[in-house]
Amino acid sequence: MTAVEEWTDDELRAAVGVYLEILEDELADRPINKTARRDQLLSGELNRRTASSIEYRLQNISHVLETMGRPRIAGYAPAANVGSGVKNRIEGIIRELSKVQGAIRLREVVPNIDLLMGVKAVFGPISSHVLCFGGRGEVENTKQYYSVPAGAASRASTQPYVITIGGGRNVRDGYEGRVLNVARLSRVYGPTRLLIPDPDEVERLAQWPVAIALHDVWRFVDQPRIVDDLGMPDRTILAGAQDGIIRPLEKLERLWDVLEGQTVELAKLPPPANFYESDQPTLVGNVLPGLPSRMWGEEGKRIWNLQSKTERDPRLSRDAKRLNFAKYGVCTCEACYFKHSDQAMFDAHHPTPLAIGSRTTFAEHLEVLCPTCHRRAHRSKDRLRPFTLQELK
Repeated sequence: MTAVEEWTDDELRAAVGVYLEILEDELADRPINKTARRDQLLSGELNRRTASSIEYRLQNISHVLETMGRPRIAGYAPAANVGSGVKNRIEGIIRELSKVQGAIRLREVVPNIDLLMGVKAVFGPISSHVLCFGGRGEVENTKQYYSVPAGAASRASTQPYVITIGGGRNVRDGYEGRVLNVARLSRVYGPTRLLIPDPDEVERLAQWPVAIALHDVWRFVDQPRIVDDLGMPDRTILAGAQDGIIRPLEKLERLWDVLEGQTVELAKLPPPANFYESDQPTLVGNVLPGLPSRMWGEEGKRIWNLQSKTERDPRLSRDAKRLNFAKYGVCTCEACYFKHSDQAMFDAHHPTPLAIGSRTTFAEHLEVLCPTCHRRAHRSKDRLRPFTLQELK
């Protein structure tokens, strides 16, 4: 066999299968012997390959997983030299095996249709933790101007989930009629510019000035077409869904029946805005809602303890430091730029405290700080609003 002989689908499937098994163990903090698993491949399905070629292929799989926005094994640095054809085959096998190995179905995120507020037409996949709308009338008439997100916020307590489908005159190429996301709505709404931390994203969404904040956002892995793939008779379920969230019950029930078994995965988005969510719909004006003053005292200390413990999630901390190392070449405080080869000298800081509400966190949302800067970040007057990285700098 020559070194340039192309890998077969069976060989790629074997490599991806073992890779995903190792990844599952790593994410669960179970003991791992990567060498033994590689040697298992070498003496089995990949006995025609060398140990070095298997190692490199596993690094290729790391690269493909990163491009898919999925976690990867810490010990296998991404190797991008994989070739577009092989990359597409690996990606297809990852999706195929993920469906077999504990994939998340829509019904596991949204247990029943009663929790579904309805559907919303969008121009493309959700890109931030907001669902945007156009204002109604003049901004001076607050009640009318925010009426659409206000209605969604009032229903979010009992029906917090919305399914988004590509539609409308300005829908982007390739997304027309495709089911894109399912999102869990908060009860906080207001100006889009206030609910998105990224100014470039605010500018991109300028034509939709009002929004409701989102918690978790899931993406449909296969982005099925409601007619061609799901067998819906037409796209009339989107009638009126450009301006708001609609719930045509009969059509929604039919859509639910064909969607509930579809595979979804958490969308890797920029971190959400940092706000406190009460049990009532809340319109924000110029400042995001914080912890009410009546909740301080001893309860504040309890919340701070919860936040401290939550921030020490070892898996997220490890992944955040891995990303930091890849960016700077050595572990570096992102505030004061202190550098050291010992990663234990640094902390993973959560700029959006989890104690203020249920949020989904990715390693990219965390900041790596030295202990001094980390302590300073939490010395703000409001412990649920740490100093930002820019303020620390």
